[in-house]
Amino acid sequence: MSLTNKQIQQDYSADCQSILSAIQDTFNLVEEMEELGTNVCYPPSTSTLNVLQTAAGAQTKQSSQLSACMKHLGNLAKRVSNPISKVLVTGDVNSGKSSLVNALLNKDILPVDQQPCTSIFCQVYSYTNQNDSEDQVHAIMDVDHYEKANTDTYHTIEARHLYRTIVDQDIPYKMLNVYTARNDQLLKRESLLHNDIVDVVLIDSPGLNTDSVKTTSVFARQEEIDVVVFVVSAENHFTLSGKEFLMNVAQEKKHIFIVVNRFDSIRDQERCKRLILQQIELVSPATFAQTEELVHFVSVAQRADSAAFTRLEQSLRSFVLCNRSLSKLTPAKTYLHNVLQDVNFIAVFNEDNAREQLNTVVNELESTFLPDMNNLVETAGFVQNSLEQLTQNALESIERTTFNLVKETTSDVALNKCIESVTYPGLRLAWQYAQDISDALASHLQSDLYRIEEQANQGTTECIDKMNHFVVEQLTKWNHTAVADAHNTHSTTPSTQHQRIHINVQARDFLLERRFVNNKKVALSCLGATGATVMFFKCISVKDMTLDFLHRYLNPLLDDPTANLPSRRIVANCVAAAGILSLGWTAYSFIAAVPLALRSNLKLKFQAAVENEKLQENTKHLITHGVQSILDSKNTAIASRIQQLIQEKQKEKQQLEDRVASAQSVLDQYNSLAFRSNALLVKIKASLHEN
Repeated sequence: MSLTNKQIQQDYSADCQSILSAIQDTFNLVEEMEELGTNVCYPPSTSTLNVLQTAAGAQTKQSSQLSACMKHLGNLAKRVSNPISKVLVTGDVNSGKSSLVNALLNKDILPVDQQPCTSIFCQVYSYTNQNDSEDQVHAIMDVDHYEKANTDTYHTIEARHLYRTIVDQDIPYKMLNVYTARNDQLLKRESLLHNDIVDVVLIDSPGLNTDSVKTTSVFARQEEIDVVVFVVSAENHFTLSGKEFLMNVAQEKKHIFIVVNRFDSIRDQERCKRLILQQIELVSPATFAQTEELVHFVSVAQRADSAAFTRLEQSLRSFVLCNRSLSKLTPAKTYLHNVLQDVNFIAVFNEDNAREQLNTVVNELESTFLPDMNNLVETAGFVQNSLEQLTQNALESIERTTFNLVKETTSDVALNKCIESVTYPGLRLAWQYAQDISDALASHLQSDLYRIEEQANQGTTECIDKMNHFVVEQLTKWNHTAVADAHNTHSTTPSTQHQRIHINVQARDFLLERRFVNNKKVALSCLGATGATVMFFKCISVKDMTLDFLHRYLNPLLDDPTANLPSRRIVANCVAAAGILSLGWTAYSFIAAVPLALRSNLKLKFQAAVENEKLQENTKHLITHGVQSILDSKNTAIASRIQQLIQEKQKEKQQLEDRVASAQSVLDQYNSLAFRSNALLVKIKASLHEN
């Protein structure tokens, strides 16, 4: 190793020790904040927070968020201590990631295709073997338990089967570790992986999509990734998933190495460069500021004798190998800066809150309690008297309203409207029609009773709300918890099981009352009866009796009673027909009156049943009794709370003294936390400015 490399290693080691010390100090600050637990308050707006904004958005997630931060700090310490630099090559689907890895290795190891083929992460390691130039591939199912020396933790795959393993979407493997042998006699020049400065691991990832965006982001942010090389197609620019990924990674890694592939296929290359650089400026300003070193427009497929690709290799080697403080330590410093900024911001915010709370408690403690308590007792008596009057007024109103509504429900108008809603199905189903009317009346009454009860509930609720608002208005100046307790005792009247009034249908209900029958129908009925008698005598062939009847009473109509017998028969038949028609008309008239008879009779019977049950008085009594019970309970609860409030006032002085001591202790804690986090933050900022 040259002297320059030794000096680089020494400077890097010194930076590592400084960063490790800062990580430990930051870990202690976060741990101290976690010990404060729910005492930590977060600002209403979390836009100024970088790492702890999830905890700020949800108080219940504070502990888990802080624990995750401490876990990441532990992983960060391991990453800084690890001499290996891990380089993640990622990008959109089919952007040429595997081709770039092969080009950087100066060796075709990973399979490439015009179609997307990489379905899992492939980590490429370098190892020295002078006798064997064959690559080894370890297919890993459980990444957490993988050990290179333990063959039970992986499956060995031949290099010729690597393509089929990578493109298969159904393989059970989670990761592939490729160990490429370094044979100095076979290599024409050093690649990024094979160097004499530091061990490098190249990681080829699947293309970004709905499933892998989160996986890759977590891999890049939370695990052991030091450098991100993002490959973007010059033809497609940055996709939505690519921008989302870069913005997530930029929260920790300010500098991202970007390779724009297939640049030779672009006709207007200047326009392409301008558009892509504009996108980079939005997602990673730090990367845009170092465009010459970090952004490269190349065509990996045409890398041979390509000056652009040579510059890419040199810049990446310099970024990964020579500028390790920038590539490996800067992400750690950036994360520490973000965490310390959050801790300091939260500490200062809580320090101000604690100081304000201390002043508030001291002022409250120094005030006098006796005049205030006398005023409270006076107000309590006034509240009790007012609530009793309010209760009495509500009971009278509900009682009066209930009585009137029950009376209205059983009135002729309401019952007629209910009966009219039942359709008459015809004479054949007249009995069912009568039953339907009976059921409809019963249901109408029961539903209206529940409606009346609901209206009483509403009146009770309004009364309780008035009581609550009155208590709030009178007592909130002493203790706002009385308001909460008043609302918690909100209730309504219990549901009453109303007795269902049902009337039985009888045959006489089908007969219309006498005052509804007119004289014409009676006459027609008599005529119909006469005709029916004639038909009866004719049917039994009592001819002589009939002829004698006709001769005696209809002689003026016949010139010769014995000479024209057919004419006499015609007259007799006409009389009989007239009688039948009259009887039919009468029967029709009574049948047509059946619906009216049922409606009138059943309504009267239903009203009589309601009267017998004393429904108005009973319903009024039941509802008002329930309302009174609820309101009395409410008054008792409020009175009990007022008495409790007075008793609590007697203990408030000691409680205030305890709160003063506690507030002072919390203020001292946040004061120390803010001071130490600010001092460490200044140190990290200075270190970042040096880079």
